[in-house]
Amino acid sequence: MKQNLLRFVAKGATHDSNAQYEAPKCHEDTRTQLLSDVHDWIKEPKKETGILLLHGPAGAGKSCIARSTCEKADEAGLIGASFFFWRCADDRNNAQKLFTTIAYQLATKSDELAKYIAAAIEHDPRLLHDAPLERQFWKLVYEPCCLIAPERLYVRVIIIDGLDECIDTLVQVDILQLLAKAVCYDGFPLGFFITSRPEVHLQEVFDTKELIFATKLISLNCVPDVSQDIQTVLESGFRKGCDS
Repeated sequence: MKQNLLRFVAKGATHDSNAQYEAPKCHEDTRTQLLSDVHDWIKEPKKETGILLLHGPAGAGKSCIARSTCEKADEAGLIGASFFFWRCADDRNNAQKLFTTIAYQLATKSDELAKYIAAAIEHDPRLLHDAPLERQFWKLVYEPCCLIAPERLYVRVIIIDGLDECIDTLVQVDILQLLAKAVCYDGFPLGFFITSRPEVHLQEVFDTKELIFATKLISLNCVPDVSQDIQTVLESGFRKGCDS
């Protein structure tokens, strides 16, 4: 099953892919409080808000924060899956392989999850390539996770970076609404950490009743000590230059 599912994994989209491994992460002495706050939220077994949204303008370091968060959560055995959107890559600028990529990663985390995902695919093979986004999510992600007793599921989070990089704005909205429905049900055991630019159409979704109570927002415009972080990076680069 995993080999079959692997054919529908978006190349370079996962945190442990070569593309993301080579990409920049946060300097070890920067964003320390923010990264700590995000990790504390991930560790919570029962989250008050099932979605944590980090938003900020282009170039603010959202993807670096997402990669660093993935790395730390992976080391702790808490990450279930990740997906890094990127508008310049055909596999990653749309949602066609979003939930199949997430399902593949979940299947590698738990034999029990793999069994339930395999059963869903066997029942309806079209889930891999010809099913609506909503059906893919419910059958490949939501239902398998809900079938496992919480004490047997050790992963806590799915991380989605750059939602605004999905080129179809309507699909961006659909994804948010799907995830909001999932976390509002008591049986779903995972949270979603999402990064995005503060686009108007996304903000309108987050202002709806369903998402207001399901979402915790962090704005990079309001994160303190950015100037200190910049100074830390510059000083580190200067020291490396002197040592070389």
